[in-house]
Amino acid sequence: MRIHLLFLLISLPSTLCIFMNISTSSNYKTIFSFGDSLADTGNYLTYGREAILAIDKSPYGITYFHRPTGRCSDGRLVVDFIAEAFGVPELPPYLATVEGQNLRHGVNFAVAGATALDTSFFYERGLDAFLWTNSSLSIQLGWFKKLKPSICKQATDCTKFLRKSLFLVGEIGGNDYNFAFLMGQTIEDVKKIVHRVVRAIVEATKTLIKEGAVNLVIPGNFPVGCLTVYQSLFQSRNKGTMTHITNVWWLTTTSLNITIGVSKLL
Repeated sequence: MRIHLLFLLISLPSTLCIFMNISTSSNYKTIFSFGDSLADTGNYLTYGREAILAIDKSPYGITYFHRPTGRCSDGRLVVDFIAEAFGVPELPPYLATVEGQNLRHGVNFAVAGATALDTSFFYERGLDAFLWTNSSLSIQLGWFKKLKPSICKQATDCTKFLRKSLFLVGEIGGNDYNFAFLMGQTIEDVKKIVHRVVRAIVEATKTLIKEGAVNLVIPGNFPVGCLTVYQSLFQSRNKGTMTHITNVWWLTTTSLNITIGVSKLL
């Protein structure tokens, strides 16, 4: 079986151009999305956890939906534009689905604040003060496995159905670093957990492939070293060096390790 993997290290406009071009030769009717706040279309809000994020209030959602939808945005997310590119309806958040609902067009399992690593990793190391959800990547995979029999009951049906589905595995992993940094961990400290984060994403990808996924997209992280919060946390007289360390390490180390890891395992 031929597996199609696409790794993205690019900006939103370029990403959409790629998907628009792919859509001319591919005809995905179903999308399954996993990740964090960059992809969550309402799971965190439905989850009913403590309102650390005020995403149920304006100005969230004002530019497109004209109301808060649980997205960490004033409008749509990348996953919404990808769905639009393939003519797929907006993905319903898994936690808001109801029994008997037609989910043949896909589901969104992403949760704002989610981590690639299980939350036990953070609790065991005292890095849990800023955790606001337990819905890590493995939890989201569990939701997919639970949902799968209701979407395609027969093995042959599942094989055909999932072959024509698109799986978005992330972006995920950014919060693993965010929560560590916010607890005072240094860049060197955080570098030590990169391989764990990469392994978690690779294992999740392998699990989805075993479940029948054929077409998978694994996005990289954004250049978070440019964010004001990180410039403030890691003040340096040499701003260029600071940006270089955070940006290059964050993007190339994580994403290249994912690429190499998955390539070796398939």
